Amino acid sequence: MSLDNLILLTGRTIDQGVALEGGKTTKENVRAAAICMFDTDDFKKLDTLVGTPVKIITDHGEVIVYSILSEEGPHPGIIFIPMGPWANQLVNPDSQSCGTPTYKGMKAKVEVVKSGKVLDALDLIKTLKEA
Repeated sequence: MSLDNLILLTGRTIDQGVALEGGKTTKENVRAAAICMFDTDDFKKLDTLVGTPVKIITDHGEVIVYSILSEEGPHPGIIFIPMGPWANQLVNPDSQSCGTPTYKGMKAKVEVVKSGKVLDALDLIKTLKEA
């Protein structure tokens, strides 16, 4: 199952900030930042369970993260990934001369993952170096 024509937003979260206190390579950081938050109605269309890995695809890359329901909303058509190495795989690297990539408003597609897994930060970076 997949969803097309979603809008991806990224940003900071409290959970992400707390997890970073323990370090970027911890399991807590994966739980806090390797996630994609969905509107409840959008998530029902995926016909899967919370916590199922999903592949997020934009024009700038793709990454596998865990699916969760957003506590905010409703916000149909909008997904959210906390800033970090997982979100960085998806954002437009063009800073438009301001030094900061585009973190909001990217078109995205979501696919439920049948094979593959959510990588921790170090393994994610290693796969980039190998590519």
